[in-house]
Amino acid sequence: MNYSEICARMPWELRSRIQAETVYAPWLGQGYGLEDIWADSVVLETIFNQMGPDERTVLEGIVRDIGSELFDAARLEKSARGLLSGAEMKAGLAGLLRKGFIFAFRKTWGELVYLLPEDSFGLWQQIMFPELAVVPPDGTALSGIEPIEAVKTDIRRGLFQALVFAAQQELKLTQNGILHKKQLQKWLELIPLNETLLQGTTIKYAYADAYPMKAAIMLDMLLRLQLIVPDGETLKLQSKALKTWLNRSVNEQHLVLYSIWKRLTLPAEAWLQHAVSLLERSDHGHWFSPLGLLTGLERQGLMPVPAESGLEERLGRLQQKWLDPLAAMGWLEKGTEALGGRVHYRWCVRLFQASRTPQESEEPGRFMVQPDFEIIVPPDVTDEVCWELCCIADPVAHDQVSVYKLSKASIRRALENGRTAEEMAEFLEAHALYGVPDHLLPAIEGWARPFGKLTFVNTLLLRCDDEETALTVAKLPGAAPYIQEAVGTKDYIIALDDLQPFAAVLEKAGYMPGMPLLLNGKNGSGRGRSYPKLADVNLQEDEADAEFQLSMDRGLIYSRNSAHYLQLESQLPEPADLYPDLKDIPPMWLKDYRTYHVSTRKEIVEKAIEMKTLLQVRMNGTDYRVAPRKVQDTRGTWWMTGVEQRKDRLPQALEVRWHAGEWDEMKLILPGINDKY
Repeated sequence: MNYSEICARMPWELRSRIQAETVYAPWLGQGYGLEDIWADSVVLETIFNQMGPDERTVLEGIVRDIGSELFDAARLEKSARGLLSGAEMKAGLAGLLRKGFIFAFRKTWGELVYLLPEDSFGLWQQIMFPELAVVPPDGTALSGIEPIEAVKTDIRRGLFQALVFAAQQELKLTQNGILHKKQLQKWLELIPLNETLLQGTTIKYAYADAYPMKAAIMLDMLLRLQLIVPDGETLKLQSKALKTWLNRSVNEQHLVLYSIWKRLTLPAEAWLQHAVSLLERSDHGHWFSPLGLLTGLERQGLMPVPAESGLEERLGRLQQKWLDPLAAMGWLEKGTEALGGRVHYRWCVRLFQASRTPQESEEPGRFMVQPDFEIIVPPDVTDEVCWELCCIADPVAHDQVSVYKLSKASIRRALENGRTAEEMAEFLEAHALYGVPDHLLPAIEGWARPFGKLTFVNTLLLRCDDEETALTVAKLPGAAPYIQEAVGTKDYIIALDDLQPFAAVLEKAGYMPGMPLLLNGKNGSGRGRSYPKLADVNLQEDEADAEFQLSMDRGLIYSRNSAHYLQLESQLPEPADLYPDLKDIPPMWLKDYRTYHVSTRKEIVEKAIEMKTLLQVRMNGTDYRVAPRKVQDTRGTWWMTGVEQRKDRLPQALEVRWHAGEWDEMKLILPGINDKY
């Protein structure tokens, strides 16, 4: 779950509490919002360096060993690797919750679980492990890498073709809510995803017995982007969402699609999440090996120790769960060494690096209209132009450079979808790089001339029981605007769009008209298929400029992360909330150093063990912090065994075993209450 999704669910009280944290004051005063702060690596690093040692250690453990995965208190304790006492972990976690670096969610039975927002993981990785990098292959390997299969298309282009298909064909559903087999088969031919490379994914989705994986992925993207929505027995194309989507740059579209895929399929293991984040920072167009990714992680201590599996198994999991599916989507290119056959990958889409794309350039690309009625479309032609071109021409080939062809059938399709011969001619002349051959426009005009001479009109017939009823209906108040003409003495022609309002007039007059079952299978206004004309779709300024809104609760693929279904916890813990028994502790135990009787010392040590907290002990003029683990009675006296907690949090923590009278003074330490040296 990303910050944007969490912020959309965040109550105002929680936002206000987080904004009240003093560390945010300098940036909030400069006009930053919380979302801006959480997305700025420089600001986050500044705050990280100001954080207390408990917060830093807890956050480092989460990023290193848990990642962006729901976790509970037991998992958190394991990630601390013995560097913190239980109370220190609670205090550190509470500080992270108050800063909005970690969020709490409440399960149905009341248990709290916690989450590091997914889009902050990569930022924290860079802050905590600045030297992390992919180990590049040697020069010999680089010179002999050949692509296994040239990347000709990608999921973005496949999504575009799916939208064209939905506009031309109308996606009809069976009673079970799935596409009809014949229509699905035609649609599958347009989806460019390589299913062989998708086999390693573990996604689960609805209607798995009816839809192949690539169909489910494409439908899922369309539904989450709200480009199509269920409407009775069809999946209906949404014109406003379509125009907003096609207005986005190529990079923006790829990034949105990648974001959806990542949210649905991000691996649970922290080391794989580190590999994903490191991959996102890799240079575009440069070959890297999966081994180079894992070697980079291992050098920074980000691989599990002891090893949960062998190197070959880890490499296989990395490739099958993440790298191969990205290659299937057309984001990565897969290649092998000429000698040795080792697999390498490289980015073939600039997902994370700022760059001007053809769709962002000031001069959009143009197509070439050929004398044989073919139209050659380079990759820099905008999606909006391609959309209209798909209405008037048929696709011949989809590649980096695509080919379309004008025909009598394609011109008729355009006419049936509201285009005129004049509009088609203007469109071709406006976007043709070298103009339109002289004979093409007269041909289009000739094909279009017979259209409209005769027209089947989709209207309704209101049939009255007798002539008297027909005369009465015609005289009803409000009926005249809906009656187009009389047919004989008992029937009237009614426009299809007027069915519902005219029925309301009749019902108000006391009639109960029988309603027809229309062509779309519904009682109401029905239309034939319609290919949206984007020029006629009006977007408000805020709709055109706003971030594209995802609907993560729609779609076919089941999200692996259950945080979407849990309640966001709005209460933030105060330091005193961490210690329910605080009122029962004698105040003097928490104040200055004191010399206590041996029996009182034992009570304090046992209380520290019970609360999983610390003791501050002075012995021979030196101060020590100890997390006591047990008290052992021996021959009328007792010993304390514990772990010395150093300021530097070194993993080589020292175990200590001290006699009851071995130290001079002591006090109980409760992190967040009295833990300042």
